Amino acid sequence: MSSLNGMILGLGLFFLGLQLTGQNMRALGGGGFRNLVRGLTHSPWLAALCGLLAGALMQSATAVTFILVSMLGSGIIQSTAARLVLVWCNVGLTAFAFLAAFPISPIVAYLVGAAGILTGAVRTKPWNTYAGAFLGVGIILFGLEQIGSGLAPLKDAAWFSEVLEMALAAPLLAFVIGFAASALLQSNTGAAMVVITLAQSGALGVAQAMPLIYGTNLGAIFLRAFLASGLRGSSIRIVRMEDLFCVFGGVLMMGLLYAEKAGVPLVGALAARMNGGAPVQLAMVFLLSNLIPALALTPLLPLCDGVLKKFWPSDSSDKPDVPKYLTSQALADPETALDLIPKELARLFAEMSPSRALWGTNQDGSESPAFVRLGSAIESFCVRLAAENPLTADQSLRLQRLRGWLHTIRHIGEAVAGLAVSRAALPPGAEACASGLIAWVTQNIALGAEATSSMDVQKIRVFFESSKPKDSAVREMRRNFLGKCGAFSPSGTLDMSSMVDDFDIAGWLIHRLSKLQMQAFGQSV
Repeated sequence: MSSLNGMILGLGLFFLGLQLTGQNMRALGGGGFRNLVRGLTHSPWLAALCGLLAGALMQSATAVTFILVSMLGSGIIQSTAARLVLVWCNVGLTAFAFLAAFPISPIVAYLVGAAGILTGAVRTKPWNTYAGAFLGVGIILFGLEQIGSGLAPLKDAAWFSEVLEMALAAPLLAFVIGFAASALLQSNTGAAMVVITLAQSGALGVAQAMPLIYGTNLGAIFLRAFLASGLRGSSIRIVRMEDLFCVFGGVLMMGLLYAEKAGVPLVGALAARMNGGAPVQLAMVFLLSNLIPALALTPLLPLCDGVLKKFWPSDSSDKPDVPKYLTSQALADPETALDLIPKELARLFAEMSPSRALWGTNQDGSESPAFVRLGSAIESFCVRLAAENPLTADQSLRLQRLRGWLHTIRHIGEAVAGLAVSRAALPPGAEACASGLIAWVTQNIALGAEATSSMDVQKIRVFFESSKPKDSAVREMRRNFLGKCGAFSPSGTLDMSSMVDDFDIAGWLIHRLSKLQMQAFGQSV
């Protein structure tokens, strides 16, 4: 095989390995990351540790960024802790680069073979996901070996040396090349590993490769800009915080590089003290290119947030027909997405408040357009979540329950719309008599929205007890309505009965939702 063919094969395998590893790492890391956040973000030091572990586990600052965006929306983490986790996950993800620095080629074939056999033989989760992750790592390492083998003959070619010397003569040009390579691979760790492999084959020296390494840290900015479309407020500020860290780190490290060229011993001098040759030294450079900016930026995070708020202020607009919590980015983390759906359901529930359009503008008895569009958007999100992710049995059950709640809430909306029409059809003077029935519906809509949003067992129980439609107080309220308001209708109690029927339907559906929520938490009904 020619050196060019070997290099192309290596690049193809490297891309495939990156994709396979990323998919399986995110599948493994999503739930573990959430558990880390729950347990470790109550102090700054633990939040930084959480970031380190998350970066090492998931190997993608972009993936961590968008999981944090979803967790912010669900209230699992506050923005202060999220910024710390985000900054320090960049340090954690450098651990993977050390694999390319050590001579582990004798075990690569065994790793690829064993992981491939396990991937085909093991069908149960999470073991097949572990096998897929190991297979991806093995393919990455095998691809790097092929790249190194392909480059070995080229390093002695005059034309290759001239091109390389011209490209790396100026540190800024090398920085741009590193940035472009990272943008192409969509992974700064992957780009850094390629640079380390080039150094291992003798094509690059440590001094030449350092600005390349610094440039790789900026490569995912364009990808995040694309993925962040539609985000607002604190969510977009988290994404921009990661971009700010990358830009700050690149500028800082290039400044240190020029200072070192002027004679000040800094990163290069420290890396040169490492045993293991150029690959280990460059892996250390990659670590320091994230560690130094993290140490420098951590005390400045509150200031950074203030600056970001000026450019991306909090979004005060809350369009009733547009999802506030459910975004396409949330689909990447099913567990967090399942936490966000109840919050959106609570917004749909609150859309039935008498102060909203549902209670009077549609005289034909239909729901308001905002209610219909928001309900359809939630349903579409649930369908996409199931279609785009391999959900566990527990996650599938939760999604099924949430869709049941959604359908019940939409039926409640139809009933409340009918109730609004019945109230509007009451004869003059009779509407005041219906205030008790309307107040009962209004109160339970508010309790239902709060219980659905919080997913708190106590609040759900309060909602359940309050919404019992056959309670003696409810029966008395219905009798009083029929007795007092019948005098306003010269044609008898036909209008009154229609109002009571619509009230009974709405009340039964509201209580039905409370029972579904009680059952979801294992409470007796």
